[in-house]
Amino acid sequence: MRKNIAIIILMVGLIISMYFNYQFKAYKDNQEVDYTVKLNHGTQIGIKESIQNLDYVIKSLEDNSSKETVIHALGNVAVSLKVGEESFIFLDSDFREDNVSSTHLIYSVFRDMYGYIKADITDEILSNKVSLDKESRNQLIKDIGVLKQGLEYMDSQFNEDILKEQSPKWIKNKWKELIGEIVNRNTDYKLYERIKMKYNL
Repeated sequence: MRKNIAIIILMVGLIISMYFNYQFKAYKDNQEVDYTVKLNHGTQIGIKESIQNLDYVIKSLEDNSSKETVIHALGNVAVSLKVGEESFIFLDSDFREDNVSSTHLIYSVFRDMYGYIKADITDEILSNKVSLDKESRNQLIKDIGVLKQGLEYMDSQFNEDILKEQSPKWIKNKWKELIGEIVNRNTDYKLYERIKMKYNL
């Protein structure tokens, strides 16, 4: 009788253990999916969509579009960069789980890019400190082109297909390496001068 009770207790314990292991696995799998989704969201909008939006700005300048059209296109760039920043702020808790990583440099660089588009370009146009004559448009196309090239290089080295197999530590270190390369290729570019000094790259 006691042997049967012991077997029943053992079986019940085994079933409960299997149930909780299954639940934990489902939770863990879900967490991994959420992490990947958040990571993809940051790169898809923060990098890829910003590149597309910069193309629209360049086209509006090349086509001699109105001031309002140029400002609208710049606003779209600002939004996609801001989404990139916020996505990696949101990811910071996932990165910190391994106790050695943070998304601080990633989201801070997105914030710097956003500030550059907003303050150095958009606000200067709105206040008429930068006119949209032919010479100014050509300079803006050149400046925006440098930013676009930087984002394209990030995309080639830092897209979702590459990142999904990598650890937070690898991602953190790779981002720092990429930003250092981009900054040091464009030492006379206003945005990158600031980033170089700010992060000691």
